[in-house]
Amino acid sequence: MASLFSGLPLWLIFAALTGAVIWALLRPLKTARERQAGGSEVALYRDQLAELSRDVERGLIGESEAEAARIEISRRLIVAADAAERESAAPAASRGSRRLAIVAIVVALPVFSLALYLTLGSPELPDMPFTARMDKPVTELPLDALVLKVEQHLKDNPEDLRGWEVVAPGYMRQGRFAEAAGAWSRAIAIGGETSGRLAARGEAEVMGANGAVPPEARADFAKAVALDPKEPRAQFYLGLADAQEGKKDAAAKRWTELLATAPKDAPWRAGVEAELAGLSGKAPPGPTAEQAGAAADMAPEARKQMIEGMVAKLAARLDQSPNDIEGWLRLIRSYGVLGKPAEAKEALTRARKTFAADPASLARLDDAEKSLPK
Repeated sequence: MASLFSGLPLWLIFAALTGAVIWALLRPLKTARERQAGGSEVALYRDQLAELSRDVERGLIGESEAEAARIEISRRLIVAADAAERESAAPAASRGSRRLAIVAIVVALPVFSLALYLTLGSPELPDMPFTARMDKPVTELPLDALVLKVEQHLKDNPEDLRGWEVVAPGYMRQGRFAEAAGAWSRAIAIGGETSGRLAARGEAEVMGANGAVPPEARADFAKAVALDPKEPRAQFYLGLADAQEGKKDAAAKRWTELLATAPKDAPWRAGVEAELAGLSGKAPPGPTAEQAGAAADMAPEARKQMIEGMVAKLAARLDQSPNDIEGWLRLIRSYGVLGKPAEAKEALTRARKTFAADPASLARLDDAEKSLPK
């Protein structure tokens, strides 16, 4: 079969197949009309009348019931006979036009599809097998292809620690937080617990909980700081857990200590400062030139870590639960720190609509707007 079509252009084969499919779809409609024109429905009702008479003779049905049934069948017979007569009396030109329309559909659709493909497509472009597209340096692959390639590698090498540590951040960027947490669990099972792996798994669990810090994540962060008290993600999320539990003093203390020991060019400083300012109600300072330059030079994976991931999750949580004035104030201040005035104004507009009937909240939003960098 393959040799039969090997000499034909691919587009010609597709055109022929398209025509065959259309013909197969239209043929039952045509044959159904022919059956109706032939009087099959009329014959059916006549058979029903004859069968009814036989049932009366055998005593299977009473005369009164038979008469009622006979009247209904006769009515349907008359309607069917009239329809068959009209169909048979239809002009030959009308029947011919129907056949012409069917032929036009069968021919025109493949021709139109072929013309469109020849105009906009690339019929002479050689095919690119999937394996060839994947056989590129890792740095040249898009994220989805990179994750898929690592997944395929891990199927054959499930104990490859490096593979799990590579695919987990990929899952995070794709928003597949449960799978990211699972990948970090595999990495921990193979390579043991480290502060970085525990903090990364806890972060994935927080993201999967829409910004809330679940107990299992808090346990990971606690283990991480026990192994390394300077682990920034663990310290940040432990402070966030305190803030969510209403322990603002504890959160402020933890974040203040984190900032005191953090490098000045740490890309996540702005996010921590924004959260700390949200606790105190003060506007955080803007990022320094060194911080902005460091963030701009970072790889996408690192840039997503702390600051953008935190702000994005806060925005997503407010989409689901907008009646949180503290959350809106944090989001507005965070956008101000990140140098995103358009996003800050949009957040202000949405917050004001949400709290339109709350003068106290509106006043706090006005203060937040005044504190934004000009």
